[in-house]
Amino acid sequence: MAGRYIAGTEIEDAVEAARRLNSEGIMAAIDNLGENVRTEAKAAQSVSEYLKLLDAIVKRGVGSSVSLKLTHLGLDVSGDVAYENAEAIVKKALAAGISVRLDMEGAAYTQRTLDVFFKLRSRYENVGVAIQSYLRRSAADVAAIIAAKGSVRLVKGAYKEPPQIAFPDKKDVDANFLKLMQGLLLNGKMPAIATHDESLVNGAITFAEANKIPKDAFEFEMLLGIKRGLQRDLADRGFRVRVYVPYGKNWGPYTLRRLRERKENIWFVLKNLIPLFRGNHTKCGSGAKGRGSDGLGRLFSEASWKIKR
Repeated sequence: MAGRYIAGTEIEDAVEAARRLNSEGIMAAIDNLGENVRTEAKAAQSVSEYLKLLDAIVKRGVGSSVSLKLTHLGLDVSGDVAYENAEAIVKKALAAGISVRLDMEGAAYTQRTLDVFFKLRSRYENVGVAIQSYLRRSAADVAAIIAAKGSVRLVKGAYKEPPQIAFPDKKDVDANFLKLMQGLLLNGKMPAIATHDESLVNGAITFAEANKIPKDAFEFEMLLGIKRGLQRDLADRGFRVRVYVPYGKNWGPYTLRRLRERKENIWFVLKNLIPLFRGNHTKCGSGAKGRGSDGLGRLFSEASWKIKR
């Protein structure tokens, strides 16, 4: 499972995955997995890793942006620490012609992430942010980002949130995604439509064609290893396609969020994780096993939560 959905543990693994995608006409968005660091020293290590990643992208000449989580850069320490660390990455990326996207995390971080984004956007044009359609506040956030000429990656959202904050029903999440997507296609700056839902993908294409929006004015974004046929088909049809390429040893939280997204993912992921816990983890190495797994019990707990929804 990890070998298919996570590029590996090292920068070179991610860059090589990006190179393979590029050979199929697909761009990449590389992310060093990690979140919720609690000290400035740990945050500084994350910054150092991203600066090395930028050097590797340039050296190998791959077509890739980078994605990052502000809690990986010290947002739990302070907003100032996260901003300064993100700025160091964004500034170097700008000089290299590489775009940076701030991932959106749990709702407790939404406003703080946007505060950092807007501050960065006032100085750097290569920074964008993810917005989650399951949050009730997202329409207002998208409007503010469009006004600031910022770029949005529109996602559904994969964190467990209360119904006062997030739409609990899939149909409402999808309806909000569609509404936000249409607004971004009409008025946004190079929006990324990040979904594997083919009805929403087709909806974006139909809406763009009806409104004479060119194919190079937006892009589709998907996850490494999921619906690869759809990724290639869209690229072959002339659409911009970008694939999120995660790497690193801290793959546990990322895997759990993939469980939450769709019920059918639960059994598929658990089935493929079992060999990993038995020692068949050569692709991600012993570091991935130790850092990424808090025990199979936690995975089954997450699965039970999703099944009961």
